Amino acid sequence: MTGSQFDSGLQLAAAVLVLAVVFAGLRRSPKVAVLAWLTVICFVPVWVGQSVVAYFPAFTIITLLTAASLLPTVVGIRWSYVDLFFVAIGVIAVVEYLLRLTTLSATFDLATAWAGAFLLGRIITSVLDARWIYGAVGVFFSVVAALAVLEFATGTNLFTTYITADNANYEVWGGLQPRGGILRAEGAFGHSIALGSSLGVAVALTLGSRFRPLLKTAMVVLMVFGAVVSFSRTGMVTAAGSVVLACLFLRDSLSRAYRVGLLLLVLVAAGLVYTLVQDVFVASGTEAEGSALYRSELLQLLTYIQPFGLADNFSVSTTSEVSIGAFGSVDNALLLFGLIFGWVPSILVLLLLASAVLYVLRGRATAATIAVVAQIPALVTVALITQYAAVLWFAVGLAVSTQVLANAEHRAERAALRRPPVRRHRPARALEPAAR
Repeated sequence: MTGSQFDSGLQLAAAVLVLAVVFAGLRRSPKVAVLAWLTVICFVPVWVGQSVVAYFPAFTIITLLTAASLLPTVVGIRWSYVDLFFVAIGVIAVVEYLLRLTTLSATFDLATAWAGAFLLGRIITSVLDARWIYGAVGVFFSVVAALAVLEFATGTNLFTTYITADNANYEVWGGLQPRGGILRAEGAFGHSIALGSSLGVAVALTLGSRFRPLLKTAMVVLMVFGAVVSFSRTGMVTAAGSVVLACLFLRDSLSRAYRVGLLLLVLVAAGLVYTLVQDVFVASGTEAEGSALYRSELLQLLTYIQPFGLADNFSVSTTSEVSIGAFGSVDNALLLFGLIFGWVPSILVLLLLASAVLYVLRGRATAATIAVVAQIPALVTVALITQYAAVLWFAVGLAVSTQVLANAEHRAERAALRRPPVRRHRPARALEPAAR
């Protein structure tokens, strides 16, 4: 055994020991597990990770460990037909890879980062109250938003400055993005759109929490402003969409007075920041316009989608960057999914999204379902990049689990209303003995 092999073996043994210790800590308490997951998601960049056969970002590692630490709770989960859709999508992807119809990197991402985050969101409500989870997300992403505002004010990204790495992911995601001469905040998320869209998810979840109205409002306003200073139209639209959808349809958790007041407050805030946002986009010249035009041109790729597997002229780099034909990237998650896995699994995804939209329109959606529906604009304008992929899939799993529980409660209430009232019979009076 050479010295380098010995060093590699020693590093692997140390990594396994660290993972075992972390896993043992996560097993002690579901709340600790969720808080640890949120810490890594919010404050550890994508370029921090470990290569073992493939590259595992820190957020993927903690996602898999956290989900695994909760697996014994699977026995107590209420399952639904929606779970079969997700299982079918996963099985199709794996079979496609075995038949060499799709790429290893795409299948790996789906089986680890995406599936792990979905599973975590799906099972966590069996051991923790959903509204506690919403509150935890709200607290952590309020800190994320505050750091984004600080980044905008100082022009310094703490994560790219103090957490560096000598790897391809740092080269791709470690750079800063100016727009109109102003730094676009991106926090630890590696991209301003990933930051803004993740904050959009957090806004809807926070509105479903148990926090007092004043505190809840302050957190939401801070997150919306964090999305604004990302200067990502997608981030701003998803954050605003979360507020609007929650105010219109989250009637069980929010009073009418609160919903009306929050809408008015957001409208006033939008008017105040409009000048700033408009000036930045005007100063950026044709950059923002060109970005929007590029995304519209991507629709040409719809004709490339096969029933199963990869489209023609498709290639993926070692850092999961996708190119097809003349397009150097595909900034459209739904389109990209179809180009990688085919239109058959894509139809399953679209059916699930349509089901979520229907729940929202019927006024029966949970905060997590509203968070997912509010992300539809992001799904057609950005790929599932960095931690945003984990945040979104966690929200999807949380939407399924909370919706299943809400549906069960709704059925129980309807059954109780249909049940005829129990008639109570008075006991007959004993006859007095006859007089003798």
